[in-house]
Amino acid sequence: MLALTAAVPRHAAAQAPSITVISRDGRKPLPTTPINGQDYIAVEDIHAAFGTSAREDRLAGGLTITARGRSIVLTENQNVVSVAGRLTPLPAPPLRRDGRWYVPADFLSRALSPALDVRLDLRRSARLLVVGDLRVPRVVARVDAGTTNVAVTFETTPNTDARVTAQQGRLVVQFDADALDLAVPIMPAQTFLLGIAPGDSPTTVTLALGPRAASHRVTATPADAGTGRVTIDLLPAATDAVPAPAPAPSAAPDTRLVIPTLGPSTGLRTVVIDPGHGGDEHGTQGASGTLEKDITLSVARRLRTLIETRLGLKVFLTREDDRSMTLDDRSAYANNHRADVFLSIHANSAVRPALKGAEVYYRTVERADAEARKKADENATTLPALGGGNRTIDLILWETSQARYLEPSATLAGLIEQALRPRIEMSPRAIQQAPFRVLVGANMPAALVEVGYLSNADQETQLATANYQDQVAQALLEALVKFREFLGQ
Repeated sequence: MLALTAAVPRHAAAQAPSITVISRDGRKPLPTTPINGQDYIAVEDIHAAFGTSAREDRLAGGLTITARGRSIVLTENQNVVSVAGRLTPLPAPPLRRDGRWYVPADFLSRALSPALDVRLDLRRSARLLVVGDLRVPRVVARVDAGTTNVAVTFETTPNTDARVTAQQGRLVVQFDADALDLAVPIMPAQTFLLGIAPGDSPTTVTLALGPRAASHRVTATPADAGTGRVTIDLLPAATDAVPAPAPAPSAAPDTRLVIPTLGPSTGLRTVVIDPGHGGDEHGTQGASGTLEKDITLSVARRLRTLIETRLGLKVFLTREDDRSMTLDDRSAYANNHRADVFLSIHANSAVRPALKGAEVYYRTVERADAEARKKADENATTLPALGGGNRTIDLILWETSQARYLEPSATLAGLIEQALRPRIEMSPRAIQQAPFRVLVGANMPAALVEVGYLSNADQETQLATANYQDQVAQALLEALVKFREFLGQ
């Protein structure tokens, strides 16, 4: 059993939010430091947390970390480290600053994990590091508010059993797990539900009940693609009448921001985000060394967090880390997860360095659109169903999968362009059609977003900043909200 000790930062003022280490010993913070847009961890903090040691070779500019008798050899400013004789790539190089060595956060799962022979699962979006074979499901809460009830849905990946217990003024949801990777929406207090928060133990979530919540009903949905769902309906007393709406004020127009309550999702439940490139496929590279694959993954993670916390939808990334995938595998991943929307994120490049601005693409079909759509709709077969009767099954040819979704894909692309334009600079040709292979097999509305030109020096600098990436993610979130409204029409 790997025993962890608390890592105490010696330079807390410069710290980014810590990574929470979850192990059999409990939860402990592991401080991080932002360097060049990456989360870095001081090697001495790794020593304190995992019991490792190190020996520095100042002459060679290297450091050897010893973990359970295995050596990890680092070289300053080199992206490759040696783990017990095996070369392992890192997304960013180890650095030596002010007499201290720092390694990127991915060092934990890529280098330290095999050296310790212990599973270290780094979940960057949640800032969690799961040590060993603990059961730490991703739990995403969604609130659907109506006038006569409120439904709170917990989606767990992988599927996890849950038990709901009523206590004074609250409901406690107990999950069958060792800890939770929890995401709850930011919501105003309501008459049924005052708030959702982590419970008194690492495996519980608490619902603070409002004055109108007189009873509750729990419904469990069978697991879908490894994800389970538990819905808690908060119900009023039988004699509770729906309050009449307040009359509209005759004063000056109200200019405050109004956060609408989230109604039932109509047609948009699952989003697959595709961070372009990865692994040996770096994509385009800016003059200062910024890689497309790093920008796309960072934007995808930010967008996933926004969608899960603001909309409560199910979100999957085609890649969670720096790995390569074929273009067909990316759209197949979206199909296998029954996505309602597929977003592929990229960064652009051009021979002329003056070109800049974001662009949005949706699929064009090389053959006549009408013919392609006809083929997509005609490929079906009828099979006998249990209990009698027949059931029609779509047999969609790979090359025509996107054809039936040209119109909603065009709408999605237009909404993305409208949401991006007030936030970031757009290309003169901001919305286009193109035969991108990654969109060919997507059996759902799909769009590809080029978030800017890395070949433009000014835009390369912008693309690497958290603010620019946040603006892109916020715009894509807004576009998805409007697209959900479109699907509900």
